[in-house]
Formats: sequence, structure tokens, C-alpha cells
Amino acid sequence: MSSCRSLCCGDISQSAVLFLCQGTLAMLDWQNGSMGRSGEALLLDTAHVLFTLSSQIKEPTLEMFLSRILASWTNSAIQVLESSSPSLTDSLNGNSSIVGRLLEYVYTHWEHPLDALRHQTKIMFKNLLQMHRLTVEGADFVPDPFFVELTESLLRLEWHIKGKYTCLGCLVECIGVEHILAIDKTIPSQILEVMGDQSLVPYASDLLETMFRNHKSHLKSQTAESSWIDQWHETWVSPLLFILCEGNLDQKSYVIDYYLPKLLSYSPESLQYMVKILQTSIDAKTGQEQSFPSLGSCNSRGALGALMACLRIARAHGHLQSATDTWENLVSDARIKQGLIHQHCQVRIDTLGLLCESNRSTEIVSMEEMQWIQFFITYNLNSQSPGVRQQICSLLKKLFCRIQESSQVLYKLEQSKSKREPENELTKQHPSVSLQQYKNFMSSICNSLFEALFPGSSYSTRFSALTILGSIAEVFHVPEGRIYTVYQLSHDIDVGRFQTLMECFTSTFEDVKILAFDLLMKLSKTAVHFQDSGKLQGLFQAALELSTSTKPYDCVTASYLLNFLIWQDALPSSLSAYLTQQVACDNGDRPAAVVERNTLMVIKCLMENLEEEVSQAENSLLQAAAAFPMYGRVHCITGALQKLSLNSLQLVSEWRPVVEKLLLMSYRLSTVVSPVIQSSSPEGLIPMDTDSESASRLQMILNEIQPRDTNDYFNQAKILKEHDSFDMKDLNASVVNIDTSTEIKGKEVKTCDVTAQMVLVCCWRSMKEVALLLGMLCQLLPMQPVPESSDGLLTVEQVKEIGDYFKQHLLQSRHRGAFELAYTGFVKLTEVLNRCPNVSLQKLPEQWLWSVLEEIKCSDPSSKLCATRRSAGIPFYIQALLASEPKKGRMDLLKITMKELISLAGPTDDIQSTVPQVHALNILRALFRDTRLGENIIPYVADGAKAAILGFTSPVWAVRNSSTLLFSALITRIFGVKRAKDEHSKTNRMTGREFFSRFPELYPFLLKQLETVANTVDSDMGEPNRHPSMFLLLLVLERLYASPMDGTSSALSMGPFVPFIMS
Repeated sequence: MSSCRSLCCGDISQSAVLFLCQGTLAMLDWQNGSMGRSGEALLLDTAHVLFTLSSQIKEPTLEMFLSRILASWTNSAIQVLESSSPSLTDSLNGNSSIVGRLLEYVYTHWEHPLDALRHQTKIMFKNLLQMHRLTVEGADFVPDPFFVELTESLLRLEWHIKGKYTCLGCLVECIGVEHILAIDKTIPSQILEVMGDQSLVPYASDLLETMFRNHKSHLKSQTAESSWIDQWHETWVSPLLFILCEGNLDQKSYVIDYYLPKLLSYSPESLQYMVKILQTSIDAKTGQEQSFPSLGSCNSRGALGALMACLRIARAHGHLQSATDTWENLVSDARIKQGLIHQHCQVRIDTLGLLCESNRSTEIVSMEEMQWIQFFITYNLNSQSPGVRQQICSLLKKLFCRIQESSQVLYKLEQSKSKREPENELTKQHPSVSLQQYKNFMSSICNSLFEALFPGSSYSTRFSALTILGSIAEVFHVPEGRIYTVYQLSHDIDVGRFQTLMECFTSTFEDVKILAFDLLMKLSKTAVHFQDSGKLQGLFQAALELSTSTKPYDCVTASYLLNFLIWQDALPSSLSAYLTQQVACDNGDRPAAVVERNTLMVIKCLMENLEEEVSQAENSLLQAAAAFPMYGRVHCITGALQKLSLNSLQLVSEWRPVVEKLLLMSYRLSTVVSPVIQSSSPEGLIPMDTDSESASRLQMILNEIQPRDTNDYFNQAKILKEHDSFDMKDLNASVVNIDTSTEIKGKEVKTCDVTAQMVLVCCWRSMKEVALLLGMLCQLLPMQPVPESSDGLLTVEQVKEIGDYFKQHLLQSRHRGAFELAYTGFVKLTEVLNRCPNVSLQKLPEQWLWSVLEEIKCSDPSSKLCATRRSAGIPFYIQALLASEPKKGRMDLLKITMKELISLAGPTDDIQSTVPQVHALNILRALFRDTRLGENIIPYVADGAKAAILGFTSPVWAVRNSSTLLFSALITRIFGVKRAKDEHSKTNRMTGREFFSRFPELYPFLLKQLETVANTVDSDMGEPNRHPSMFLLLLVLERLYASPMDGTSSALSMGPFVPFIMS
């Protein structure tokens, strides 16, 4: 033990001391007083060492270990106290310095972002309560001053502090809830009031559960059976019913989801009390001429909504024996129908949930329930709320699962021919009757849903109907081994309904297209009605024409239409000319082989058309934008590849040249449209002014900025003018008529009108589709480990070329839509490279990162990096490289990059360093906003805050602007996403002690900056001179509030800030 003490006091690293303390606590026997007085002294010394380390260690991993070791120390202390050690009583009671330091640690870390660390603080708090109980054992510990003072101090804290709930729960378990309710009887209502905040709901519901369980146990032991339940209901159920009837929407939703199930699970008998109170409330108000608040309205659920919510939760958790008990004993048929068409959407959802949900998946669906479901669907398919639509579809799917599962039971009963009495627990009628009712019900539901898919029906109606039909097709499928299925959707599909589903592809909403496509794929042999060659040719030709439409949603329609023809093997026979190798189809793999063959034919056809269009676009981009925007073809190719399993191809020899040609075609297309996307002003290319004076001014502006544009776009524009007879001086009309002598693929010659918007849409969507295609190819296609490999489709050189492509366009594109989508594709590439076995490919992200950092630092005037538009795609590029780095490693790239960026983001007197500083600030903002970096970015928050505050004092506007954006990102990263509309809300705040313990470097920095601001106050006028950083400093300080330990400890106190703020 003496050697351990000397090691702890020696000059060794913090981590070594930390784990030495862990070994001391883990390996020594602290039970039964075997350690003696020297062991007790070692225990106290270990505590002081750990407290010292807690103020020094800030690395997240070591912080985690420290919290676990402190919790282990409290366990050892309890073991020593249980061995009746009188010498430690004074050192470990509630008023001792060690317990005070433990409380300080708990208060500082009870809202730490690491969940595991918060859990350790709970263990510590529970243990220190146990320690104090052991020191006062034999006395009446409940009125003990320590417990009283601790309870009152916790209750004085604001309810938005999450740690308060955890500590109160521990205190309830220790001293009982009755002593807390004696201080304030309204605590249950206060806790229910804060349940409108989603972030607090789990903590509040857990505390309420702990309290009402403890209270019931206490009342049962202290009070006669006839009276205690009424007192318990008054304390816990009555506030709940008030919230269900009168609370706001979020509050009621969270109470129903989190608190009500726990209450009913613990006290099922309380359901009768709730129903009685709510029925009485409804009956008392019915017939009044006012707005029937008990029945609810569009803004309020009322007592009827509360009744339905309680019954729904009770039935879903098995607290109602059967549906018969519900309808006959608890609620009338009229109330059910009233709930199904209630003005308030949640009342309708709860009533539907009461009908659909059950704790037994095989519970028979009664005839009354089926009639009510049909009644509900008639009036509720057109809900405008996405959340309500999702809940309706989810609940109906649960009902279909019940029908499917219970039908299997009924079928077995029917097959066994066993004579059941009417009182049978499963059904009161013959199984065959119930099965026929099921079949009729499902057919009726499908009839209603297909009737809702009429031409011109709204998006919400189509979404609901298609989603429900998809659920029916999914639930009532016929897998191998299943003997009986009560209903099959494909039996009710005729030519008319098939055509109705096909017409859903014409919707402008992609969600409707997806649902229609998925439903058609679930139906067996749906394309048999389209096997006529003329119809197939017309459908395929329509898809090709839609893929070149100037309306972006048309190419999405073309993609789903082509995929449908591919998977249904319904392509025109003429496409077989694109194949040079036939597919060898085994019986087991025949569907996959057919899909691969069809996909290859369609992609070759699309590429042939795309090649011709790119060639024409190279001569006239304006003509292409007006007549045949190329992004639709690329979108269809990507869509076809996404549906194909690219890791098990049979026609590898045919796919390899296709992939190579596809890459070259993508580069050619990108070259055509990149001058627009990389222009310093891509949003307008064709002058649209009809006024000759304003048009001449615009031309003058173009000539003035031409030498300053590093992308040579306007030189390219002149080339286009020469080739296409497009004269920028011809501004007599708001649109430009393109030369009509150009023929388009043999089509009828027509005059095309082109606008600036059409050109921009064509260009940025083309870049978007190329980026997504390249990213998908990198993610899905197997890479050749060696050039001689015969099963790979991408070579190492091709992957490098794709990386260079993304680098060029992310770093040079100005249009946000273009580089955001390029980022999506680049992320897929970097993820693949980090998992690649090829060492040269693994090193590529690191090489690209060093290259761009050097380019940022050099500040070369000829650099094409965009310093405006928040550095455009540069932050996205670096963000993709760092976020894809394996999190289980040491994150060396992140550490080195952050060090470089923070050094660049600091204040500088060199004007030439302004552009690198702006880039660094913008990149830091992107990195701090990236959730994938998680806690790995937290150690750099303090340095980032310093750079943002100091950058706000820069004389250069660009630096100040970027610093403001970085500061906003840091505030969100530190205090969380703002959820309250109130600027002074206490939800996104923390104590000053917690803030400065997590970021200790900011304590002296903010204090010094605040002193500097205070010194700028005009002594005569008494007004500040608007110091640049004053606003940022106050924004940080307003989010800090006093810690419960501020009165007992001066370290990291907010006190020194007060005089400067007052001045």
C-alpha cells in the first residue's frame, strides 16, 4: 500500500495514475474491514487523486474511464462502511468534503453528451446516498438534514435539466416519495407539464414511474384497502386525465406514448376509473349548445379523445380481455363512429388503433370491426398530414396481419372438423363463415382503394391507397410452405386496374411512382396483358421520349417505366440486336439472368441515344437544353443499374466495355455542361432584358468581369456564338430563337425557345446525374485487384480517374445543386476506397487531402478555388474525405487537418492570407456540423470558438461573415439543436461549470475578451462602442446559468464575469 501511495504521488502520466487507481480499487479486498486503517487512508487518497485528475483530463475516452473508476470507488467505499468502520463515518457522510466533490462531479457531468458517462453519474449519486445512509444507520435518516437539503436543492432546479430527473429517481428509491410529495404535492403535475418537450419525455416518464410505484407500495402498507386506491388515483391518474383532455398536442402525444402504458401496466384496474371519469365528462357536456369541449374539436381532443387513447393503449397491451368487452361494457357503437370521423386527426388515429391493435396476433377480427374499418377508409384516405397517413397505413397493416394470422388458425380448425361450442374462446361462429367474411372484407377494401385511384386524384389519396394496397400484397402473399392464404390481391387485378396502376407513373410525385412500381413488382404475371408487340413497342417508345423531356419529373417516369419492362420481361424483340452473347440460364437463376439481359439491352440503347445527343450538345448546348436535355438518359441508366445485382453478373465480357464507354460518355457530358456550372455566375447566361438600355448595361457588365473570371466561361460563350449563330447583342426579345437548321435525330425541324433557366437546369441536372452514376458505379461494381483479373469491371486507373473527376468539379463548381450532388457521389467513392484491399487505392483519400490543403494554403491568385459562395464545394470535398475515415482507427487525418485549419483560421495581418482564412473558417463550419464525426470533433470546439470570435474583429467582411457562420455552427454543436421558438428558452443551455469543465480553455479566453469589451465603454456616455466581438460573447454567456455548486466552490464560477457584464 505504501508503494501504491508513492506511485500515485510520483511524476507519471495522467493515464498511468488513472489506471493505477483502477487497479487499486479492483484488486484489493475492501470487504469485512480486512484493509484496516491504512487501507482506509489509501481509499481516501485515491479519491483525492481522482478528483485532481477530473479537472485535468478532457480527452473523451479517458473521461469515460475516469467516471467508471469514480463509480467503482463509491462501491468500494460502501463495502468499507458496511464493515462497520467508525473512522470513515465523518469522512464519508453527506457533509464531508469528499461527498461534496462527488456531488460537484455529478452536477457537472449529469448532462454530458456521452450516454455511458451520464449513466456512471447516476451510479455515483445512488452510491453516495447509500454511503450517507450507512453513516447515519440506526438513526432516523429520513428527516436527516442532508437528505432534506438535497431534496430541496434538486426541486429548486429548473425542470429542463435532465440530470434532475435521474437524481430525483434515486432519491425516491432511497427515502420514499411521500417525503418529496410532502414538500410539494403538485410535483406530478409539474412533471407532466414538461412532457411536451421530446428531449425530456423519457426522463420524465421514468421518474413518474419510479414515483407512482413507490407511492403505491407505501400506501398499501400504511392505509386500509378501501381508501388507498382513491388517494393514489387522485395523485397520479387525475393529473394524467387533465393533460389528455386539456394539454397541447405534443404533450398529449408523448404522455400517451410514454407514460400511459407504464401506468396501465402497473395498475390495470385504473382503466375502469379512467373510463368512468371520461364517460361522465362526455355525458355531462353532451347536448349543450357550446362547442362541446368534452367531445373535442379540430384543435382539441377533449374527453372523447382521451377515452379512445386510454382504450387503445389498454387493448394493445392486453388489459382488455377481448373486443367484446370493449364494445359492450366500456364504449358504445356511436362513440366509435364518432371517433372515426372526429375533427381532430389524433382522435381518429386512436380510434382506428383501438380497432386494429391487439396484444394477440391471432385474435379474430369481428364483423363489427370490419364494418367500422370500411367506414373509416371511406372518409380518411385524403388526409393532408404525412404523419397521419403513415399512422393510418401502419395500423391497417397490423389489422391485415391479424386477419392473415387468425385465418391460419381458422383454417386449421375447419380442416380438423372439430365441433366447437359457441363459447369457444377463438370464435363464436363456424370457421368457414369467418373465413368468407375475411375474403369479402378484403375484396371490399381493395375495391374502395382502386376507386380512389381515379385520374386526377390528389397526392395524399394516391399515396394512402397505394401504400395500403402494397401492404395487402405483402401480407397476403403465398410463400413456399404455406398451405392456405385467405386472400390474394392478384386475383382481383384485371386489365382496368392494371392500367390504373400504370397511370400512376404519370404522377408528378416520385413517391407515387415508387409505390406503384413496388406494387406492380409484388403482383405475379402482371405484364401478361401487355405482351402484344405493338403495345410493348409503344410503351417502350414512350419511355424513350419521356427520358428527353424538358420536364425533370418526366425522366423519373421513364426510369420506372423502363425498369418495369425490364423486370417483367416485356421489352420489344428489336432490342435483342444489342446483345452479342446469349445468357446461359439455369432454371434456378433464370429470372436474374433475364433481368441482366434486359438491363444490358436497355442501357446500350440509352447509351446509343445519349452519344448522339452529347455530340449535338458539343455543337450547341443551347439547342440541347431546349430540345433534348441529356440528364434524363443518364437518370434512366442509373435507375436500371440500381435495380440490378452487380456483384453476380453473368455477361461480364459484355458489361466491361459498356462500363468503360459509360465512363467516357459521362466525362464528355460533364465537359459540355461544366463551363456553365463553373461560371462565377451560373444562375443567368442568356440576357432576358427587353429594354435596350438595361441590356446594354448588362453587356457592359459582362465585358468588365470577363478578365477576372478564371474559368474562361465567356471565351467559351463566344465560341458557342460563332457555332450556333447566337448573337448576344440580339436582345430584341425576352427569349432567343435558336437556328432552326439543325436537325435532331431525324425528327421534324421546329423552332426552339431557350431561356436561361432551361440552360441552367439542363447543366446542373446533368452534372447531378453524372455524379450519382459514378458514385453508384464505384460503390456497387467489383474492382479488379490486378489488371489480369477477369471478373472485375473497374480498373484501378478508372477509379483514380473518377476520383480526379470528383475533385475537379467539387473544387471548381459554383452551383450549389451541382456540387452537393457531386458530394453525394464522392462520399460513396471514399467509403469504397477505405474498404479497398488495394493499398494504392487506400492512400488516395490521404493524397487528395494533402493536395487540397496545400492549394488552400498557397493562396495562388491563379487558383480556381472559389472564395465566395461559402467556399462552394471545398468544404464538401474535405468533409467527404474526413467523414469516411474509419472511426475505429486513430483518426490521424482528422487530427492533422483540424490542426492545419485552426492555424489558418486564426487572425492574421497579412492581406494575402485572407482567402486561406476564409476557406479555413468555411471548412471548419462544415466539419463541426457533420454528425458523422461525432465526439471526435469535440476536442477542437474551443479552438474553433476562439477563431470565430477573433475572426469577427477582422476588417475584412468575408472573414467576419465566415466567422459568424462558424460561430452559429459551434453554438448548435455545443448546446444542441434549437427546439423552442423562445430565444430565452432554457432547453438549449447548460451550467457554467459544465460548459467550462468541458472547454476549460474558453474560461480565461472569454473572461479576457469580456474585459476588453468592458474597457471600450465610453466613460462619459456610459454606452459601449459596439466592440465587434461583444455580441458573440453575450450569445455564449446568455446560454450559461449558475450551477448548484456555485455557492460552495469558486472554481470555474460565473462570478468573475458579472462585474464586466454589469459595466
